[in-house]
Amino acid sequence: MTRPRIHRGPAADLARRPFARVASALSAPALTAVTLGATLALALSIITCAGTLARADGARAGRGAAERVVPQAEIAGRLASRGYAVTEPVVRRGSAYLTHGRDRFGQRTRLVVDARNAEIIGLRVVEPAAGAARPLPRIGRP
Repeated sequence: MTRPRIHRGPAADLARRPFARVASALSAPALTAVTLGATLALALSIITCAGTLARADGARAGRGAAERVVPQAEIAGRLASRGYAVTEPVVRRGSAYLTHGRDRFGQRTRLVVDARNAEIIGLRVVEPAAGAARPLPRIGRP
């Protein structure tokens, strides 16, 4: 027994290709216009996004350039106004300056100074002043 063959006409052809009905309804110039419009809209959105990203990068770069850094030569003067005598060269490390000096009591110190505003952000006594009393040993309960 053989199976009967079913003839599939144009409706079955359209079911397999859903956009075939739309394409057949539009003329060639109209289809070209729609395609061109979609292409232009896509290109415009890409250009807009690229422009936005470029402005964001420019603003980020401009912010770093506008950030003021105190010159290395001014650091010793700023520290002197706070009572420190710089004894070694001032060295820049990232966003800070490092140097050694003596405070008004004669203690040798290591100073870390913020490069943007010349504030002292770190201080360590390296050597106490000559003749300074040593701290008493800690006495407490065991």
